[in-house]
Amino acid sequence: MSARDPFRGMAPAASAAQRRAQDRARRTDAARLLPLLGAVLLIAPDLVLSGRGAGATAPGLVYLFAAWAGVIALAALIARAVNRDRDPAPGGPGAGEGEGG
Repeated sequence: MSARDPFRGMAPAASAAQRRAQDRARRTDAARLLPLLGAVLLIAPDLVLSGRGAGATAPGLVYLFAAWAGVIALAALIARAVNRDRDPAPGGPGAGEGEGG
């Protein structure tokens, strides 16, 4: 009897370029889902607090501001992560422009 290799037939480990491409795709997907997350976060207090009286206005406004600020901060982090991997395109905006204009 011969020993069987349990890893035979499995794909080889992903290369560094493949991992970077997968990470970039995940960050891009997160950026695409961010508006949906923001809509859910901003609509939620209306659904939850709709049955309460006028005394629930202040906590609702605090929540809306915190959710709004959180979505903006998350968008900034995702945008920075998405743009970090992009190489400047040769011949793109600003390429070959001199100081004197």
